[in-house]
Formats: sequence, structure tokens, C-alpha cells
Amino acid sequence: MFTVRKIEEDKPKRSLPIKSIIGWGAELSRPLLHWYEDWKKRREQEKLQEERIRILKRVLIVLVSVFVVFVIIAGLAQAIFSVEIISFSRLASITGSTPITDENGFTNILLMGQGDGDHDGKDLTDTLMVASIDAKNSNSVVLLSFPRDLYLLHTEKMGKGKLNTFYRDYKGYLKYMKDMDDSFAAKEALKELGDEIGRHMDLQIHGVIKVDFVAFTEAVDALGGVDIEVPYDINDPEYPDSNFGFDPFEIYKGLNHLDGATALKYARSRHTTSDFGRSARQQQLIRALAQKAKEEGLIKKPGTLLNFLKIYNDNVESTLSTSDMIGLLNLLKDIDKGNVITMQLSDRNALYDSFIEPGGFLYTPPRDLFEGASVLLPVSIPEFPVTWKQITTLKQLLFNNRSIHLQNPSISILNAGAASGIARKLATELTRYGFNVEVIANASLEKQEESFVATPTKESEGEDDLGPFFSSLLKSKTLSMPSQLPPEEVRDVTIVLGKNYSYSPLQSLISTEK
Repeated sequence: MFTVRKIEEDKPKRSLPIKSIIGWGAELSRPLLHWYEDWKKRREQEKLQEERIRILKRVLIVLVSVFVVFVIIAGLAQAIFSVEIISFSRLASITGSTPITDENGFTNILLMGQGDGDHDGKDLTDTLMVASIDAKNSNSVVLLSFPRDLYLLHTEKMGKGKLNTFYRDYKGYLKYMKDMDDSFAAKEALKELGDEIGRHMDLQIHGVIKVDFVAFTEAVDALGGVDIEVPYDINDPEYPDSNFGFDPFEIYKGLNHLDGATALKYARSRHTTSDFGRSARQQQLIRALAQKAKEEGLIKKPGTLLNFLKIYNDNVESTLSTSDMIGLLNLLKDIDKGNVITMQLSDRNALYDSFIEPGGFLYTPPRDLFEGASVLLPVSIPEFPVTWKQITTLKQLLFNNRSIHLQNPSISILNAGAASGIARKLATELTRYGFNVEVIANASLEKQEESFVATPTKESEGEDDLGPFFSSLLKSKTLSMPSQLPPEEVRDVTIVLGKNYSYSPLQSLISTEK
């Protein structure tokens, strides 16, 4: 008898190790994980690329839209102006603000020039001039330039120092000591400098405009350059370049066409002449540019206007709003170049030598009084304390009596009994104030007891005010022109100094508040 049993039941059961299963799973899933990572990266890159494309599309759409709008505006404006549907004056009256004026009807603007960000004198304002605009009565502009080394002994908020450093130093003080935002600090510094010059001159400054080298260069190029009658050869081997080296500049006497870069060199060069000559060239350029803009109808060319708007936004700082600037442009648009009077304050005062020029109201004090620096101070009568009385007298005569300067009368000063040398002394005084003295001589007359002013009979309107003006200025009487005087002694204004004449500086004869 036998029994049957399953042999397998007597053998132990065997199972796969857990580690092996995990290992096999990992091996099987590794390609899947790599694929997923690759897919994820590709998807992220695709999303990033899609986002970039969306942004670029938006930017492109905006740029195209702006361009189209500008084209439409420019085209419409060109059409409007060309058919005279609306004049610039009408447009300015809608969009521009009426400029503020002082009690005389003048709008006074401080103009400043400085280097760009690469200039070694960044934020130094080496060009400063006051433009006084009279659009109501004489339809004229007076430009009075100040040298960069003019030293202010005291100010209300900015301490003391050279005129060209105040903007930089006060702006830095507001930024770093008062934690003021850069743009606000810049605007406040502009305003304070304008106010301070106004206080020294007894003149209300209504706005300040500061341009850099880029603005000047681009503005000249936008006008297609400018033609300038260069008064003398300029050879400046030390004209600065942008790398603290030299870029020699030469230009020769005569008519020259200047592009923006050359005009900038012409305005900045000072090694052939003085800072005062440079100021005169800057005023010459401003007059020429303004006249070309007027002659070519700048305000009727919207494309040019838009170009200037970009230059203004990128490179000009001002206390004036855009609306103010439009109003100012409207004020200036009809002023002729013949009605622009220019003068520069200088040290050509004839105190220590024979050199004398209009605006010669400054002198150079000893350097050891100013830590070795070369500075300029106003000539004062008396010598101490230093005051601006003669400069405020100049302002009174130049700004408030500009109709006389616009006539630019020739003057003869004749001695007919006054002390010896007194005629030349008066001539020097009148020349410094910008009057055109052509003759200084002894009169072909008998000695006169009293001084008087005589003018020839004039038919031109306005010329009959010359005699009364000069007789009032010199506290003398007005008489008819003596027939005994030969033609070579007679000019538009003939001043005869009699025995009673006693010289007094004009600051003592003119009522000023300084």
C-alpha cells in the first residue's frame, strides 16, 4: 500500500526581493523622468518665448500707433497751418500760458548752459545770461551775459562763491543733506539761482531755462545749421575733448556755415579770446538761431517742432511748464533780430588801463583774498563795501530805456569851459553803459556857462526823445544845435559841457533801489 503526496508542498516558497522590484521600477521609470524634465524645460522656454513675443507685439503696436498718431498730427497741423485754418498764435493762445510780466511789461528769463554727462565740469553752468523780453512796447529782447567767475559774496540760501558753481552745489546740498529727489532738487536749484540773481539786480526773474551741450548741438542740426559772420580768426589748440584731452579748434574770420558740433565749439572756445568774447559769441549764436527759426517758419513745421520737443524733453531743465514754454515762444515769434540788444559784464573798465567796453563793471581782486582763485567782483563807488549799484543802474538804463539803445545814437561830447579831462571821463562812463560815443573834443564855441544837450532836427518818429533823455540823465538843459559847430563835431546827440558841469557817476544820477 502506498500514499500519494505533492512533493512541492515539502519545498519552501520563494518570493522576489523588494529591493529588486524597486530597482527594476527605477530603471523602467528613468527614461520617463528624463522625458518629463525635458518636456517641462521645453514648456517653460516656450512660455517665456511666448511672453516675450506678446511683449514685443505690444511694444511694436504702441510704437507704430505713436508713429501713426504723430504722422496724422503732423499732417493735419501742416494742412491747418498751410491753409491758415488756424494760426500758431491762435494755437498758442489755446495751449500756452500767458507769460508773466513785471511792472514794466517785461518777461525776464535766466538762460543757463552746462556740459552733458560726459563733460568734465558736469553741473557747472558756465553760460549765464538774462533775457528781458518786451513784446508790448518796443518788441525787443535784451541779453545781458554774466561771466562764470563773477563772485557773489553773500546769498540768502546758497552761501558765497562763483556764479557757475551755485547750481551744482545747491542741487547737491538738497539731494544729500535734505534727501530731495534729483529732479526736484534740480528744479529748486534753478529757481533759487534765478531768484538770487534777481535779488542782486533788483529784477524779477520769471523763469529759468538750462540746456546742455547735446540740446544745443541737436537744436542747431535740427535747423540745418546756422550761418555766422565770424569776427576774428579763432585758433584754440586746447579745446577739450570728451577724454580729458584736447581737440584743437580753428575757424577763420568771415561768413561760416556751422553745424551743431562746430557751433558748440564756437560757443565754448575761450583760449583765443576771453570769457567775455565767448559770451559775445554765445549771444551772436542765439540771435542767429532765433532769426533762422523765424525766417524758415519753424512754428509752421510740425515735424521740426516735434523734433525740438524731443530735444527739450531729453536735454532741457526748466522752472517753466510746457504750457509756459509755448506761451514764451508765442511771445518771441515776431521779434526781429534788429531789436535784440546784447551786452556782457566784463572787466574792461578803464580803471587800470585804456581798455573799455560796454558792460565794463567788474574787476579782479587779489587772489590771496579768495584762496588763490581768480574771481570777478563788481566795481563799486565807493570801493567798499562791494555793491551791485552800478549793475542795477545798467539794468535801469539798458532794460527800462531800451528804446534809446535800439536807436543806438552816436554821441559827441564837447568841452566848452568844464575842467580839463572831464569830457573823456564822461565818455568813459557813457561807454560802459552801452552808449556809442564817437567824438571827444574841445567845442568850436566860446566858453559856456551852462551845460546843455543838443540834437539835430529829426524827421524819424521816436528820434526826438534823444535830447530830453540825455538832458534828464545828465541833469542839464536842452538847446537847439549851435550853428557854429562844424559837422565833424555834431552827432545824433551832442553834449556840451559848460563851466557849471561837475562830473557825477550815473549811479548817483539814476534812482535805483540797490
